[in-house]
Amino acid sequence: MLELYQFPFSHYCEKARWSLDYKGQSYRVVNLLPGFHASVTRKIAPGSCVPIIRNGKEVVQDSAAIIDWLDARVPERLLTPAEATLAEAAREWERWAGKELGDTLRLWFYHYTLAERDKALGFLLTDASWFKKPLFRMAFSKVGPLMRRFMRIDDASAAEAFGRLQHGLDRLDAAVSARPYLAGDAFSRADLSAAALLSPMLARGKSAAEVAAMFPAPVLRWREEAVQRPSLQWVARLYQQHR
Repeated sequence: MLELYQFPFSHYCEKARWSLDYKGQSYRVVNLLPGFHASVTRKIAPGSCVPIIRNGKEVVQDSAAIIDWLDARVPERLLTPAEATLAEAAREWERWAGKELGDTLRLWFYHYTLAERDKALGFLLTDASWFKKPLFRMAFSKVGPLMRRFMRIDDASAAEAFGRLQHGLDRLDAAVSARPYLAGDAFSRADLSAAALLSPMLARGKSAAEVAAMFPAPVLRWREEAVQRPSLQWVARLYQQHR
């Protein structure tokens, strides 16, 4: 069976999960914890980042590469359009979504979340094994600063990321107000990528009380406004129709 090495809370790993589910693939999840994950991932893949798919001796790392691999493995439900111009458009939207939505949202979110230990632990320990939680709690005083250094998170980078995120949402608002899909007339990797990378803001399946407990106040205030945007409503529709 396929194995997916992931952080359960990662929106890039959600992109991989959605791709696997869309293709009807059975897989076993291997949940990892930030900081500790590298000792596992570097044994099976060139880098430390997740998601990683392992199929026996075959290893695929990175969400975009996983979609390429799945399209070759299961061509019946292509996520990359068959027509070359649309395929390039879909890939360009995917690259753009990673830079302007995924990376920016992650940096800005972690800037506030890592500053609140209980909220950070509640988020980072999603679906963690019971025996790993005490160890991670003890290590958080070191893991948190390491995450900040690795992602270069500080006041200035968070402000810059938030500005880019807002501009990105403005562009996506305009695009999805004009048409239902980003690259052609069918659901593709472009739509899946943008929707998955914005999915943390939907907090699907969470009650209002759970959302309030999960997000730091600045994130919660922004989310209350953001979910009314055309782009976030479009994300919700894609989850209903294609997830």
